[in-house]
Amino acid sequence: MDSVKPQTSGTADRRSRRDREATRVRMVEAARQLFLERGYAATTIPAIATRAGVAVPTIYWAFGSKRAIVAEIRGEWLAAAQTSVRLEEVLRIDDPGARFDAYAAFMTNQWATGAEALAIQQDARRADPEVASEIEEVLAERAERLAAVIAPLGPVLREGLALETARDILLAISLVEVYRELAGRGWTNEQYRDWLARSLREQLLGT
Repeated sequence: MDSVKPQTSGTADRRSRRDREATRVRMVEAARQLFLERGYAATTIPAIATRAGVAVPTIYWAFGSKRAIVAEIRGEWLAAAQTSVRLEEVLRIDDPGARFDAYAAFMTNQWATGAEALAIQQDARRADPEVASEIEEVLAERAERLAAVIAPLGPVLREGLALETARDILLAISLVEVYRELAGRGWTNEQYRDWLARSLREQLLGT
């Protein structure tokens, strides 16, 4: 009779990690669903645990708070959107017009992939002062990173346009509220992308 080989500790560890990760994904997805269905304020940790099929202490052990779950949802969105990689691709383009074209495509991808995460984040921001404070830091970091799109373009900006003003225009015209307003009026992502690229060229380059 063949003997059964004992399970190695390495195999057991890998299986345990997979199980923990699967449980974490299930908890985040349960929270995502409840935040969208009930709102951040009305969603409780016990409700998330019930939806995910785990014990309440498991939620606290993995995340500690609803605020941390919102941050996890935001992180998943940014990873799925490949935010850092795509922005670096924009910054490697020297031609100003081509840079704005790539930036418009980058922003379209950001907003198109982040609808649910942004809705959850904004709802949590209204309900939880600590989330609001955290989001302020995220937005400040975003503004700093996006300012790099404008930083080398001072010499080619339209006449009389200061670099700081150009940065402010880029940030304002790229707000998610603008994307949502146009999407709500039936604009496609392609229409938004083309409009954003054209608007940046006209406003900042005068072309």
